[in-house]
Amino acid sequence: MKYLELELKGSEFHGTVAYYHAHWTRNGSPLLDELGAVVDHVEAFSRNGACSEENLCTACSKCNVRKSSAPLDQWDRREKRSPIKGKYGEPQNWDGLSSLFVVLAQRNRADLTKAEREWLAALQNADRT
Repeated sequence: MKYLELELKGSEFHGTVAYYHAHWTRNGSPLLDELGAVVDHVEAFSRNGACSEENLCTACSKCNVRKSSAPLDQWDRREKRSPIKGKYGEPQNWDGLSSLFVVLAQRNRADLTKAEREWLAALQNADRT
């Protein structure tokens, strides 16, 4: 979404867009406020959780914020949010916009953060396997 917003801002489009915010805020990215996926530490990094594949999972941004650094057993006892359902059922071919990220990131390589370069490499390698 960051690079989609950059593409729009770099084009002849002169309107205001709110596609991306690093923390998926309501005013910065209202469309994905509930759906923005993040990589989360199961055992919080701030509690010495490892940055290893075994300790990482995906979570919606809202759940990640709500979990904060809570231990997993404490998080499991909290009231659960209702799942978000699509009007026409669950998406069957949703790639989380990762294909779009690859295209836009390749166009904007100079602006990529270290983490974004790593994601780009990982996604490109996944396409080859």
